[in-house]
Amino acid sequence: MVQEDVEIHGDVLETVFSHVPLVYLVSAAAVSKTWSDGVISSLRYRNKPRPWLIIHEQATRPPYTVTTRAYDPRSGVWIKVSRPPMDYTSDLRLSHSNFLFMLSPAKLSFSSDALNLDWHELDPPVVWRMDPIVARVGDCVVVAGGGCDFEDDPLAVEIYDLKTRERSNCDSMPAYLRDSAGYSLSVAVTADRLIITHKESGMTHWLDPLTKSWSGPFNLDPRESVIRYMIGCTNKGLILVELCRIQNGDVLKVWRLDSENFSCVEEIGEMPPEYVEKLRSDMFGYSSLSITAAANTIYVHNDVCDVAEVVACEMEDAGCRWWGVRHVAAREEMIAKRLVYTSSAVGFDQLCEILGPGDLVVELIS
Repeated sequence: MVQEDVEIHGDVLETVFSHVPLVYLVSAAAVSKTWSDGVISSLRYRNKPRPWLIIHEQATRPPYTVTTRAYDPRSGVWIKVSRPPMDYTSDLRLSHSNFLFMLSPAKLSFSSDALNLDWHELDPPVVWRMDPIVARVGDCVVVAGGGCDFEDDPLAVEIYDLKTRERSNCDSMPAYLRDSAGYSLSVAVTADRLIITHKESGMTHWLDPLTKSWSGPFNLDPRESVIRYMIGCTNKGLILVELCRIQNGDVLKVWRLDSENFSCVEEIGEMPPEYVEKLRSDMFGYSSLSITAAANTIYVHNDVCDVAEVVACEMEDAGCRWWGVRHVAAREEMIAKRLVYTSSAVGFDQLCEILGPGDLVVELIS
């Protein structure tokens, strides 16, 4: 008896593709038009792409090589991303979302695409800085504060216009932030504003790169119980993630903020107590607690060696869905390397463009 090949079509094919990791759907879609249509339909109706958590692990000694691993919540898997070699001139740093930069005496390098594959270079700032805020607002790159004490103005702000390639100065950062290092500040960027919040006090200022002026201060939430303030931009607008210390334990809440006066206008959700506890370090508490956000998802992490989990929050119409993501880096690796956390809404079309030329290699690791 001759056994005929049976083709899979329609709902069955879409269901199969809904269980396939996103990176593997790129090659699946190239098999035939039927498969391509099945992939697109599956992503649209059955299992949509969701924002990735991306961890960049950089060696602390020259040549400062970087290993990139990404967590895809749609598939629940970690992926190792191998990119073409590049020259890492200094520490890899993050100010907000997925904007990475490196600063050396010779140049300022930055990347803001989904997987931080494309890098651009600018002349170094005139004021030498050790720990600045660097952010992209529209067609401008803003370099704020972080100047050395020997500089005339450690809070100086320089703005690069990416269209004209011109650099200009603007009003210095508020004096209140003079003794605040970059790690003690939380940064968010909208279409036309750079927003900076002091993590311990909640005092917030924002910069308009067009008028080159600062506004504020605004106090996000004056309650005495709040011990940590972190801001981000999502598809629900500007959000505040705050850690409160109350009699029965620590509580972490997510609020939607008014974009004009930065008041808390809606409580979006509260992290379950068991996840709050997983973020606490026995040695350092919540000292390195930070967030990275993209689309409708927030990733909360505590960058210390004895915390092995990142907590994800997916904002839905009816509230929030929370889950834990086991850290892919071994504890000894976390001690020996510098970790930088980003998040991006990585879509299928983007992956097709990235994986098509063959310069990027992805490998499923868990």
